[in-house]
Amino acid sequence: MEFRTFVHFSRLVSDSATSEGIFSLLGRTVVEECRASHALVFGTGDTGDFTVLSSYGNSNLNPNTLELDEVCTIAELGTAVVKGIGGTGYLSRVFPLISEAALFGALVVLYSESDPLNDRQWIQIEGLTELTAISLNKTYQHQKLQKAFDELRMSQDALIRAEKFRALGQMSAGVAHDLKNFLSPLVMYTDLLRDSAGDREEVLEVAQNVDRILQRGLETVERLRDFSRQSAEQIEAVQTDLNQIVKEAIQISKPRLHHIQVVVELGEAPIAFIRPADGVSAVVNLIFNAVDALDGKGRITVSTGTAAGKSWIEVADNGPGIPAEIKDRILEPFFTTKGEQGTGLGVSIVDAFTQRHGGCLEIESEAGKGAKFRMNFPSPDGATDLTNS
Repeated sequence: MEFRTFVHFSRLVSDSATSEGIFSLLGRTVVEECRASHALVFGTGDTGDFTVLSSYGNSNLNPNTLELDEVCTIAELGTAVVKGIGGTGYLSRVFPLISEAALFGALVVLYSESDPLNDRQWIQIEGLTELTAISLNKTYQHQKLQKAFDELRMSQDALIRAEKFRALGQMSAGVAHDLKNFLSPLVMYTDLLRDSAGDREEVLEVAQNVDRILQRGLETVERLRDFSRQSAEQIEAVQTDLNQIVKEAIQISKPRLHHIQVVVELGEAPIAFIRPADGVSAVVNLIFNAVDALDGKGRITVSTGTAAGKSWIEVADNGPGIPAEIKDRILEPFFTTKGEQGTGLGVSIVDAFTQRHGGCLEIESEAGKGAKFRMNFPSPDGATDLTNS
C-alpha cells in the first residue's frame, strides 16, 4: 500500500509543472492516503516569514485567519495552526521540507486527538515530505539554471548588438574618411572650373574628373548599405586592371599634389579581383598619407606589377619615414600622429581592404629614408614578374 502510494506520488510530482502543484499534491495525499484530518504546506520567503501555500482537509480551518506574525520557527507553526482551529480535538505535527541543507518550507499535519495516526502512517508522511523536498530542490535548481541561461543569452545578445554597433561605427568612420578624401579635391576642381570658364575643352575635362570623383563617392556610400544588408556578396569583386586604378587615383589626388613630384611606373596590365571603388580609395589614402608626410615637397612614386603569382600596387615617398617607436602601431585603427587633423584610419582601411580581397599589405620604412606601402593581391593567372619598373 505504502509503496504504491510512493510510486503514484512520485509520478504525479514529476508531472507537476509548478511548485504550487507539488504543494497541493502533498497536502491532498497526506489527507487521503494517510488519513490525516488536515494538511497545510507553508513556504518561507527571503525574510524568513511563513506563508500558507496549500491547505487541504476536513476541518473547518480557514488558513486566512492564521496569525503568523509572531511565528519565527518551524516548531511554532504547529501551535499557530492548532490555535487557528480553536485548539479543541486536534493535535499537530510539523515536518520541515529540507533538501541539501536548503529549507523550502514546512508541512503541518493535523490529526484527531481521539483517533491518532499510527507509526506506519507517520513514516509514510515523512517519506512523502522527503520526496516533495527533493522534487522542490530539483525544480529550484532547474529554475536557477534557466535563469542563468536566460541571463547568459541576454548578455550574449547584448554583446552581439554591441559588436554590430562597433563594426558599424568603424565602417561609418572609414566611409567618412574615404568620402573626405574623395570630396576634398572637388573644392579645388571648382576653382579650376571657374578659371577655365572660357576654355570648353578644359571645362569638359574638369567636369569629367568631377563626375568620376562623385561616382566613386557614391560607391563608397554604397558600402554602408552593403553592410546593413549583411549580404554574403558584399565585396562585389571583379577582374580589375590595377593600372587603371592607379591612373584614376592620381587624377583624383592631383589637386593636392602641388610642388610634389609624382613618378608613375606601371607594369604590363597587372590584374586582380577587387572592388574598383575600394581600390581607388585605398590608393588615394596612401597618396594622401605620403603628401602629409612630405609636408608639401618631395617625391611620390606609384608603381604596379606582378611577381610570384601576385599583382601589386606600391606607393613610396622620400619623406622622413616612420619613427621606430610607432611602427608597430601604424595599422592600429584610430592611431594618428597628425593630431586633430588626422583620423588614424587611412592605413588601417588600406590593410582591411587588402585582406578582404585575399591579399596583404607590406610596409617598409626607416627613419629618414621614406616609406613604401605595397598592396599584394592574388593574380588571377599566377603570372610571373611582368614589370618594367
